[in-house]
Amino acid sequence: MPTDPRDAYAGDPELGEPFDDEPEDAPGARVSDYPATVTTTTAPALIPPARPGLPLADWWESLRGRWGEFERRRPTWRWPLRRTAFAPRRVEVDYRDRISVATWMVMLGLGASLLLRLPGIELGFWALGSPVSIPFTGTLLSAGFLAIMAAAGAESVVTVHPWFAARPRARTRTWSFWTLPMALTIISTVLLPLAATPLIQVLALVLSALLLGSAYYGLFATVERGRPGFRRARFLLDALAYGSALLLFLFVYQTRTRSLLSGTLVAVIAVLLAAEMLRSATDRSSMALTYGGIIGLVLGQVTWALNYWVLPGLTGGLLLLLIFYLLVGIAQQGLQGRLTRRVLLEFGVFGVVALALIAAVGPGFRFAP
Repeated sequence: MPTDPRDAYAGDPELGEPFDDEPEDAPGARVSDYPATVTTTTAPALIPPARPGLPLADWWESLRGRWGEFERRRPTWRWPLRRTAFAPRRVEVDYRDRISVATWMVMLGLGASLLLRLPGIELGFWALGSPVSIPFTGTLLSAGFLAIMAAAGAESVVTVHPWFAARPRARTRTWSFWTLPMALTIISTVLLPLAATPLIQVLALVLSALLLGSAYYGLFATVERGRPGFRRARFLLDALAYGSALLLFLFVYQTRTRSLLSGTLVAVIAVLLAAEMLRSATDRSSMALTYGGIIGLVLGQVTWALNYWVLPGLTGGLLLLLIFYLLVGIAQQGLQGRLTRRVLLEFGVFGVVALALIAAVGPGFRFAP
């Protein structure tokens, strides 16, 4: 029986070589010179060297056994510390901060649009056998860029709502929240250069900031139906949507461009604004888009017909707004399952009265020769 601890490693080739924690042997000293009572507390080598006479499979099993022994001997308190150090932390974001940042970014862009003039371009093509040219002025280019900024701000505001935080897949349905901020931004960009004095421009900027911030707040409050303040926020958004529709219809109708362009623009405006107003009436965004598409198609055809009538821009815009209001109201009642004969009669009476007021206040209708 060996008395030296290292003799045990020599007797078993799988144990490998011991840790050499003892003093080195003097030249010519024998192993048996060490006392028999010497013991060691060192562990065997983690990775035993592969010997020529040891098969590869046996050496691999020995390595796995050593690794398991090493894992058992490791302190267990280190792993929880490492896991908690890299654990993701949920950060609560205040939607009011995002409303403030988004509003100020758009206002900064509006102010820059008054100081910087972008060069305009003109796009020409052939349609239905005749040439068509679309002039893109610097104001229109600025309006498009700022509208994208406003849409990005609306996306950042509504996505922090708890309803979207609990449903990550529902974030693909946030496109309907973009339309109203985009419409308000386009209107502000077009109207600001028309201000007579710098003071009026500053006041218009302040008013634009208030309207855009209110729209962001209303969008956040109407993400989930039945929440406190939903009705007030929805009323505010509807008022802003109808006002935006009237101004945008006026912008398009007053240009007196070809029906191919004016009808298409009015249809696109009606689709987007109708989708914004109908999203609170149904949980299916595709249904709101379908009804909005029908409304846009009708408004486009009406614009095509109105181009053959000699009407002032305000009168034509009011007619388009009246038809838009009637169609959106009927669609809302239909989506909510409350469309009855009485409701249709109420809308019909309101339409007749409104049409009579437009005809009485504005100039008469006469067909262009």
